[in-house]
Amino acid sequence: MRDEVVDWLDSSEADLKHAKKSLEIGDYSWACFAAQQAAEKALKALVIHVIGEYPRGHDLVKLYRMIKEVVKLKVSEGGLARLSAYYTQARYPNAGIERPHEELSKELAIEAIEVAEVVVYEVTKIIRGS
Repeated sequence: MRDEVVDWLDSSEADLKHAKKSLEIGDYSWACFAAQQAAEKALKALVIHVIGEYPRGHDLVKLYRMIKEVVKLKVSEGGLARLSAYYTQARYPNAGIERPHEELSKELAIEAIEVAEVVVYEVTKIIRGS
């Protein structure tokens, strides 16, 4: 296994931990963004592992579609699409939400983390074989 795969996977696990800590302190916009990053990095690790090429971009659905004919994850593309939107919406005013730090709720952060957890868990199981 390439070191690069492990680096991306380890980083996804760290981002998922950050998302959970952000949820605990009520920083829901950062919880959503960190959850998106966790899923993105896990999917990139899987793409590199399966295809052997480094994928570009932040669209989680696109990343998943690169490998879904080979590897099926227990996650919906709808869930990935909602999570993918937090790449910009959770960080920038007027990127669909005027005040993300106020408007993203605890419930949305929980949903984002749940989707990211599935992705990170499934990818870790595939890559690490556990």
